Amino acid sequence: MSAEHPSDKQLPIRRGQGLRLSVTSPDADIPTPEASDETLRRGQGLRLSTHDSPAAPSTLLRELIGAPQVVELSHAPLAYRAAGHGPPLILLHGWAASSRYWLITLAALSADFRVYALDLPGFGDSPALPEPGTVARQAQTVLEFADALGLATFDINGHSYGGAVAVALAAAQPQRVRRLVITALGVIGDEFERLIFATARAPLDLTLRLGYPWLNLIAPWVELWRPFATALLCIPPLPQMMAARFIENGLREKWMLQEGIVDLTKMDLRAHLMSMASVGDPQVFDAFRAAPQPTLLIGGVGDKIMPPEALRAAAQTMRQARLAFIEQCGHIPMIEQPEAYHAALRSFLVEG
Repeated sequence: MSAEHPSDKQLPIRRGQGLRLSVTSPDADIPTPEASDETLRRGQGLRLSTHDSPAAPSTLLRELIGAPQVVELSHAPLAYRAAGHGPPLILLHGWAASSRYWLITLAALSADFRVYALDLPGFGDSPALPEPGTVARQAQTVLEFADALGLATFDINGHSYGGAVAVALAAAQPQRVRRLVITALGVIGDEFERLIFATARAPLDLTLRLGYPWLNLIAPWVELWRPFATALLCIPPLPQMMAARFIENGLREKWMLQEGIVDLTKMDLRAHLMSMASVGDPQVFDAFRAAPQPTLLIGGVGDKIMPPEALRAAAQTMRQARLAFIEQCGHIPMIEQPEAYHAALRSFLVEG
């Protein structure tokens, strides 16, 4: 068992090492956030062990699963879920997701933080942006949300595509973002491969900008197919087959499979295309280099979408980064291994 500590220019990160989070695998069908007094055990490196923990209040879970709150922003309403009391923490979901991916996290951290989980424009219950929703534009929306709720400073945690939005905001607004968590997102380590992506950006951006008005016309017609697509994709074993690439060892919370299908089919076509276009975006790589905040990069050892090597490359790029990897975990640690994930998250955030 080995460990990596916060990196800077004088202390390069060694490849092949990382904070390993070991987990137990209790059977549970209902989300159960961990207790707030988990201990960090030190041995060879750092090893985090979690055990049985009390369930979240059923009333809180029912409130979180229900309809989200809405705040009016300049472009349109933005849906979000909120829970808890304390320092503000903003959670950003990934591709084909929504604030519901953070339900367990909202309950788990509500005793220590005021947690806000957003539906980014074009996802969940938030309408798409009328103009191309680039990573920078999505970050601007998150900042506008923080302004609307009076959040002068805050911590932020982005998962996958949401991690790109989070790091873009952290780099652009260093005085507003206190601590940064990037979940299941890294960077391309090979310079030649990055050059290829950078070369392709100009024609891709031009195509998306020229085609966006047409996408605005097509989007309402695509919406008509949503109920049929949702019904079809919920037929077993399709949900299990679709989740297999993202999930390492199956889900304890089986109800999340159907929730994931609903989020997938609710995703706006424009938001889908813009999130896919963010892969390899050189502006995101520049944001990784520029973000000055203490940063936790956390992911699953078995992540097939964003393998550990990509997170290590990101950590070497950043100014103050540390790595944590969760065993028996794929691309969605807050759902697959919530106890270990939330213990690592809490430990990092309370340091400041």
